[in-house]
Amino acid sequence: MVTNKSSIFVVIFLIVSYMSRRLHQTLGYYTPAFFHINVGTNASFSRFSDMDFSVYLHEYIHFIQDTTTIYGLNNMFVYSEYLRFAIDQVYSSKNKRFDIPILPTDDNKENVYLNMKIQNLTNGDSSEIRKVKAIISINIESEPTGVIGSSVDSIESVFVECIDDKDNDYFLSFGALSIMENMAYLMEQMICTDYSRSPDYPYSFAEKIVNKIYPEFGMDRLNVLALCDLSLQCSNPGKVFVQYLQEMLSKGWLPTSPEKLYDQIYQRKNSINNSGEITLEQNFIELSNIVKQQTQGYFNDPKFFTDIRNWIEQLLHTAVNLRFKDRYFILNIARGGNVKTNKAFEQLFKEIGTPLISNNTGECTLLYPNQPEGVELGYFSAIGQIVSLFESGNCKCALHPICVKHGNDVDKRCQSAPWERCNDMRLCPVALLWRHWKLKDYAPII
Repeated sequence: MVTNKSSIFVVIFLIVSYMSRRLHQTLGYYTPAFFHINVGTNASFSRFSDMDFSVYLHEYIHFIQDTTTIYGLNNMFVYSEYLRFAIDQVYSSKNKRFDIPILPTDDNKENVYLNMKIQNLTNGDSSEIRKVKAIISINIESEPTGVIGSSVDSIESVFVECIDDKDNDYFLSFGALSIMENMAYLMEQMICTDYSRSPDYPYSFAEKIVNKIYPEFGMDRLNVLALCDLSLQCSNPGKVFVQYLQEMLSKGWLPTSPEKLYDQIYQRKNSINNSGEITLEQNFIELSNIVKQQTQGYFNDPKFFTDIRNWIEQLLHTAVNLRFKDRYFILNIARGGNVKTNKAFEQLFKEIGTPLISNNTGECTLLYPNQPEGVELGYFSAIGQIVSLFESGNCKCALHPICVKHGNDVDKRCQSAPWERCNDMRLCPVALLWRHWKLKDYAPII
């Protein structure tokens, strides 16, 4: 939690719905687990300016983090478990009317509350500080989960004291969000010709942590990029990021190349849930298979949803291959020069494609070289809209501008009760999923 030194600490439980880049206005965002990039421009994708493309690249790196890291896959799992929990709550509602938001309680039914609380703690702070003048201290401390009867009663978090350029004092929780943002921002600076200067926190804070603990390591920014990427292959990236740095410093080890850092960490084994040692590859594949099953479970009718189920399988299979047959692909992109002529980025683009891309006008683009004809990634945005309804009571459909732009049927229900459209002759993605999940007779109390 970001606080001034004199402030009272207030614990707020929050589901982090999306990561966004905000300066004076929204530049763009990527919606984790639901495969949607928005770039804050009116231009079509083929007419993106260099600045627009840098925003697109930044959010595309979040897509890569989402699909090719342990932390990203775990995020998908947490959302799928929450959605399953919420729908079960709807099914059990009296008179088929239910209150929103639907939030799990600390009795931790089916571990949903615990998973979300751990996600919140390991994400770290998401507030912005324009200029971080100096880091005063870095400490790893236990932070209670506050979950009744849980086997996980605390999480080790990284707390950082720093001052800004006006000597204001802050205490920050350094976690996955800062690491992901710094990694994406580094890539912008390395391969884009134009980009927006972003606040030090969170966009450059991982670099500042490096310079505080082990400045020699940070002299090669590719080392920092690699460490960000590798830290996301763990369930608690902030803690691991700092511990890796401290370990290298204590041993006097400075990798001769960032590839050596990948090699050193990839060969490690870790204990997972006291079930013995497991390699990173084994852990990744096991989690990927679980996420595939959960994500395909959104679309239970294999005949109707064949294309999108196949897309999910192909996406996650490609992610495994990227991580363990081409482990240096992030470095290859960073060294590849201008993003528009970057061969490594082009290869990645061909292999894994893109999520749905939208702009401020609602225009959408899907670029997926091996995409099965007919796959509709808008369903994931629809899932995100339903999750937003359940978790925050947001009744207004965020897909409305997209539907308007693409000539889909819209009416006043889209702005206040999109679930009511599930009995229409023509079903939008939200209405289709509401019906597919057997919710057509249920409605929130608003």
